[in-house]
Amino acid sequence: MARAKRTERADARRRYRQTVTADPEAAGLDDTEPTPTAAAARTTSPGRKAAASSARPQMGFTDAMRAAWHRPDIRADIAVLPSLLLTRWFLIPLGLVLVGIVGVIAFPTNYVSGLLFQLMVLPPAMAPVFIVGFFAKRASYLLGFLISLVDVIGYAVFVYAVVPVLAPTAKPVQSAQELVLSALAIGPLSGIFFAAGAAWYRRFLTLSSRQRISQQRSGQQRPKASRPARG
Repeated sequence: MARAKRTERADARRRYRQTVTADPEAAGLDDTEPTPTAAAARTTSPGRKAAASSARPQMGFTDAMRAAWHRPDIRADIAVLPSLLLTRWFLIPLGLVLVGIVGVIAFPTNYVSGLLFQLMVLPPAMAPVFIVGFFAKRASYLLGFLISLVDVIGYAVFVYAVVPVLAPTAKPVQSAQELVLSALAIGPLSGIFFAAGAAWYRRFLTLSSRQRISQQRSGQQRPKASRPARG
């Protein structure tokens, strides 16, 4: 008799589970409840995350070099150029060029002014062009070109105003024209390429640092294998 009652109860429970499986609403379930698969995906352990991140392909040195280069959008860069001329990363290099020009004109025989002239003015103006190319957010090649044009103008002022004072016995007209034409041929093109190269170098450093940080994080999150207990 007791065995028959247990069999009836087992059959009743089986029929109830079949009813719930066939009609989820009868059991009070909702479609918005997370499924076991989704819940398991949300509660992924840190070890699995580290394994997934380590499975991603790592960017190599040459890949970072290629990714740092991109073709410039000349039309868009020209459109935003007026706003870029008011940024500090253009005004600071421009100020360095002007300081070098004014310094060598005011103190032509001073050692400091001569050093500033070589670094900031003598075409191609390496330091100002590198600064504007490395720190400008975009259109660095155009900003480098403009810095080089201002530099060539300042260099022409130096050639016609200061060189005759320092070397009065030289042929002023012929040598001045040769120097200015040489600066005009070298300066603007060098400004474009040097500024673009500095911008590429900045992007390359950014990609390399991100890759290094991601590798460090993946190494820290990687679970350590437990050693078997001795005994």
